Amino acid sequence: MVPGDSSNTAIAFFWLALAFSWINEASAEAADQLADFAGSTQCIDCHREIYADWQQSDHYKAMQLATSANVLGDFDNVDLNFHDIETHLFKEGEIFRVATAGPDGNPAVFDIAYTFGHYPLQQYLIDTGRGRLQALNIAWDSRTADDGGQRWYHLQAGESIDPEHPFFWMRHFQNANSRCIECHSTNLQKNFDPKDNRYATQWTEVGVGCESCHGPASQHLALATANQLSENESGFGKRPKPGLAWTFRGNDDIASPSGTRDGSFIDTCGGCHSRRSSLGDATPMTAFHDQYRLALLDQGLYFADGQADDEVFVLGSFLQSKMQQRGVTCANCHNVHSGKLIASGNTLCAQCHNPGRFDTEAHHQHQAESRGAQCVNCHMPERTYMTVDPRRDHSFAIPDPWLSVKSGAPNACTTCHQGKTNTWATGAMTDWGQTASSNTWSEINRRLDLQDSLMFKNYAENPPVLDLPPIRQASLTSKFGAFPSRLAVDAASSQLASPDPLIRRAAVTALQAMPVQLRWQLLSPLIEDPVKSIRLEVASALADALVQLTGKDAERLGKLIDEYRESLDYNADSPAGQLTIGNLESRLGYSILAEQAYIKALEIESGFVPALINLSDLYRAMGTDGESRKLLQHALKLAPDSADTNHAYGLFLVRSGKHEEALGYLQTATTLEDSNPRYVYVYAVALDSRGQTDAAIKVIAVASKRWPNNLDLSFLQVSYMDKTGNTIGIHRYLSLLASVAISNPQVRNWVDKYGAGGDS
Repeated sequence: MVPGDSSNTAIAFFWLALAFSWINEASAEAADQLADFAGSTQCIDCHREIYADWQQSDHYKAMQLATSANVLGDFDNVDLNFHDIETHLFKEGEIFRVATAGPDGNPAVFDIAYTFGHYPLQQYLIDTGRGRLQALNIAWDSRTADDGGQRWYHLQAGESIDPEHPFFWMRHFQNANSRCIECHSTNLQKNFDPKDNRYATQWTEVGVGCESCHGPASQHLALATANQLSENESGFGKRPKPGLAWTFRGNDDIASPSGTRDGSFIDTCGGCHSRRSSLGDATPMTAFHDQYRLALLDQGLYFADGQADDEVFVLGSFLQSKMQQRGVTCANCHNVHSGKLIASGNTLCAQCHNPGRFDTEAHHQHQAESRGAQCVNCHMPERTYMTVDPRRDHSFAIPDPWLSVKSGAPNACTTCHQGKTNTWATGAMTDWGQTASSNTWSEINRRLDLQDSLMFKNYAENPPVLDLPPIRQASLTSKFGAFPSRLAVDAASSQLASPDPLIRRAAVTALQAMPVQLRWQLLSPLIEDPVKSIRLEVASALADALVQLTGKDAERLGKLIDEYRESLDYNADSPAGQLTIGNLESRLGYSILAEQAYIKALEIESGFVPALINLSDLYRAMGTDGESRKLLQHALKLAPDSADTNHAYGLFLVRSGKHEEALGYLQTATTLEDSNPRYVYVYAVALDSRGQTDAAIKVIAVASKRWPNNLDLSFLQVSYMDKTGNTIGIHRYLSLLASVAISNPQVRNWVDKYGAGGDS
């Protein structure tokens, strides 16, 4: 630290404050670990009303023994046929059974061990041996018959399911030990043995019990028995705070908070109600970011405006909301023990939103008491998952059909008024006196997803004044890595000292593609970051630096990588977990360990395409091209519509000298939905290398409409246009280069030659 440097002093105090916070959290966790799980039945005597509420909750019914009282489906000798697979559901005595295709496709009989959920659908778990609990993907629709329920249906009706399909019920993606039970039971211990591919999974309690949220209760029970409970000594390591109280002041439209803000609901509820990966065995009431890696607002999971697209389970949406930013928690709307809403209809929202202002036709523009007059239908639109399960978006957004026109994101207007267009919706809102909002964040997010270099430059150099929730800021920051440059380094590194763990983690992610010496310089101070999810992100980012380090630096990073390995071992029962292990070992230079992990991933799920591609690439590097080819050909058979697979096989053919054959696969990779600008770049280079430069120019021109303002494609296009003398339209690309890369000598030469504007 430079004496008198106030900025360095501030950063030092920041890390010191975080360290003390971490020590306090660790002390609370240590207290929890001294206690034992006692079971929810121990809570009845003192908490009868709460216990009765809990018994009506989805948590209580999350997972139950398959008894007549718990099984909702029709097992009265029912015959079904889905995907040409015959299934017979029946009951013998008190045992529920299913006769259906087994792992080899031949008929077999299995016992139902557990129910999974109860409404609007119920699934069933089957013990298939070696401790593996598999979820049958024929589910019972438990809605009323009037609502279309009381029937069996297949969860993947649109797929062509057979025993080789990844979603066949006996395969990994239907394995409950790895993918489901953690959030459907109490105190899960997976106990997976990767050598034998076997589980010895245990839990304290079937279903989500009291201790899933409060932590092990043995000390609490001991204090209660001894009549020694007090405000300061509950027997639990941590206790939720009362939270904020909300009251109206005068004629305010929005209630104002008072009291102490409570962040424990994110730690308590967020672990299961989020799209995340686990960093190890969960410990109740422990800080969320020390236990999980929360998914950011990425394409495929969320739309460009932050609305939920895939199943993201609430938290990522809620963290975007103005309500969460002001201190609203789950308990302000939900009874925490029953899970039910604490009020019905617009009365729920009227707790904080003055109904005289908001529950009026002047505000919602719909007839009173109609569907359109319900707050949630405009601000929490539903999206249906698992065929019958509608879930409401918790970002509490304002409907914006103008944004839908631009980005393709849905909006509540046309979701409700089916058959109407976004243009109709914008017209209706214009008639109400509404105008298009700027939606600055959504537009930046959308264009960064498209790898728009001009948008990145403008945003990084002159960031607009946006009061963004941390998850939105983090989502933008994580995308800086797609624009490798000094500007990206400066923009990302400026956020490495952010007090918010999501932003700090995203800054680490953004720097992963930078040169190793620069990464070490910027990220090594975070090796001892007090937040586990950030430390592990640093471990991933710096793994390849280990071989270049000596002394204390090597010791520090080596210790962190050991922690990272331990965390990865928790997910070693999934193909994605083994893939990550393989990637780590590969970056550390341990090819044999990487090979073992990729092979293990394929043992768990033989159709896991990313492992096939990575193992193929490893074999190619090891000089075993024959094995590499077989793996890629198998991947192509499994996923012919995958851009990654076609691109990888095309590159393999190029390296094998089969250039003409390669062109077809490289071209296909550029046209598929999951393509990216890099695949277009490679295909264009391949065309040019075969003397088809004019064709390459056309390919880039088409791709530039899908990915506008892409720096690499524009540079390649100008070079090819200059090379061929076909310079009509060159300034479309050259103007971008002049804006974002004028320091490049070649760009300056082109600008001198062609000028910065106007067509040749």
